[in-house]
Amino acid sequence: MRKTPKTLHPDPARDIISIGTINIDQLLGPVDHWPDRGTETVYPDYEMRVGGGGGIFGAALLALGAHQRMVVNIGNDEMGQWLKSQFGPLADHWHHSKTVTSVTIGLTHSDKERTFLSNEGHSALFDADMARKMLKHAKLDGSIALLVGNFLMPRLVPDCTALLCDLRDAGAIVALDTAWPTGGWTDTVQDHLQNWLPLVDILLINEAEAAGLLGITSDDFTANVDAHMRAISPKLAPGAIVVVKRGSQGASACTGEHVLHAAPFEKINVIDTVGAGDCFNAGFLLAFQRGVDLVDCLHTGIDVAGKAIASHPRRYPTLADLNARIRTLLTSAPHPRPTNNHKTFDQVENG
Repeated sequence: MRKTPKTLHPDPARDIISIGTINIDQLLGPVDHWPDRGTETVYPDYEMRVGGGGGIFGAALLALGAHQRMVVNIGNDEMGQWLKSQFGPLADHWHHSKTVTSVTIGLTHSDKERTFLSNEGHSALFDADMARKMLKHAKLDGSIALLVGNFLMPRLVPDCTALLCDLRDAGAIVALDTAWPTGGWTDTVQDHLQNWLPLVDILLINEAEAAGLLGITSDDFTANVDAHMRAISPKLAPGAIVVVKRGSQGASACTGEHVLHAAPFEKINVIDTVGAGDCFNAGFLLAFQRGVDLVDCLHTGIDVAGKAIASHPRRYPTLADLNARIRTLLTSAPHPRPTNNHKTFDQVENG
């Protein structure tokens, strides 16, 4: 397994690339008691919006005005066309699969938690060949490439290690959000992660996922966050960053033995938490791409996520909506790297 040291200096002129799931979220609630079979129950709240880790991440970056490329597939139906309509030219190269679009019914609850019911749809057909085709002419040297929701795309999983190697060989900084494996943290899931993590430069997970990765309980993880983050760090590529999203507590990051924490600037009036982690990813990676200090990357992710989950209907924040200091950091003129001799993904893959 290649574990080549690299310096994490992204090029702000490059795209932030997402490779992952996109679907339609239909949110209904609040549901606090499961209805009896054969009955009908009417709930006051309903909203349809872009869902999936890649979709929400892309929508948040779109609102922030980031350079991005979305590597996703959609179903060959009206739902797929609706998803395309939300992203304009960003959707021109998406793969159309000959099946229905994946839809998630999100049941919201009074305690702000949620339960998801999803059909397989197009996400079950996404594979590495589709990803490579959509990346064919992308300039990856200095880009950030985020893989999100891998375990929701079963055809991608067997070839994911090779795809990660290709991205790193092309000069991309590789980020991974494992999300929660649908079958839990089984031995098979852990085996896949043993292959993937040494190729990851930025790991973006929540507390429950961090605990699952380590084979401990969430309570054990929160009892000693610093030590457990340091235990995850050696599993990644040299110089990598472990980021753990911690809900109302904010977020933490670990590089080697050094752990730092960031709390929200203010109390967040949570409306619904759907997509909070994906919004955090968007803010964190945009700030990281623009050369912001690591603690302020955490603060940016927290602010973007906090503004999103406090909105109803869902609205993703623009730069103008963010904390004034964070906004200043993000709008400071970046210094793009020289553009000579940049190879495309296709040139690296076939070199």
